[in-house]
Amino acid sequence: MPTTVQQSNTFALPQRPKEQNRGLVIDKDQYPSLRLQLINHLQTSLELEQILKLFFDEVQKSIPLGSLEYSNSRIQKNVNFGSVTKNSCEYKLENQQEPLGTITFTRARRFVETELELLETFLGCLICPIRNALMYREAVKSSLIDPLTGAGNRLALENTLEREVGLALRHNQPLSVVVVDIDNFKVVNDTHGHAAGDAVLANVAKHLTTCSRETDSAYRAFRYGGEEFVLVLSNTSTAGSLIVGERIRSSIESLETNYTDQTLKVTVSVGVSSLLNDDNMSRLFQRADKALYKSKHLGRNRVVSAGSLQLEPMDLVIC
Repeated sequence: MPTTVQQSNTFALPQRPKEQNRGLVIDKDQYPSLRLQLINHLQTSLELEQILKLFFDEVQKSIPLGSLEYSNSRIQKNVNFGSVTKNSCEYKLENQQEPLGTITFTRARRFVETELELLETFLGCLICPIRNALMYREAVKSSLIDPLTGAGNRLALENTLEREVGLALRHNQPLSVVVVDIDNFKVVNDTHGHAAGDAVLANVAKHLTTCSRETDSAYRAFRYGGEEFVLVLSNTSTAGSLIVGERIRSSIESLETNYTDQTLKVTVSVGVSSLLNDDNMSRLFQRADKALYKSKHLGRNRVVSAGSLQLEPMDLVIC
């Protein structure tokens, strides 16, 4: 059974091995200075992986370790350092009964009681940094999500586009952008109310994400503003992005949004563009946005590429 390490630094200790003579011997008078040194190192970052790496490196100066594994099912996160061996000890980290994850140490030879005692002293220094890192992680995540639809927000889109354009140009890989706008959305708000419009926005965003996940290369949907959404498709050519765009168009055309006693249906116009050799983030997006407005001009509920080629549904093979 794992040991539970809490903020109070009280431990439910596991069964200890009896041998004492094979462990690294450190005088308990040194514990306060070792704790202070470790705390100072852990305070230099708010990134979870970096904090765990600092902890692993610092602890090994006093206790030889083969590996460290941190797992947190709540955030679906696993972090590993070193090479796993047969002897292990496991601890559950908590802060006032708030679970912070599980940490496991392994090495080739068994841990002895003096080492476990010091290890648990060190773990007491890890509670606050882990908690702060998880809070920071949640804050960053929240800052990148549109609260109404759950899609990425404009900042998340800009960050993703900048990263993906750089990677695509560096590695000579295709990259495409799909811009989606709900047709006549003002009519929905004016006829059924803004709450109904919000329900439609949330439902469309959900289906955009579903459609994008049917490809191997698509990121989730981003809400650019109002009723306009964007998908960034890595490793996707113009032909592939047109297929995704048509899948989105046809899916939303069939979509029903139930709000109170009303069933609401909308269509979308879609514009797509693909990265050119001398491109940048701004030009790539502007071309997709212009294709979107051409789709609107041509009558809505259709997909248009940045090359001004109208894409008819019958011209596509839908996966």
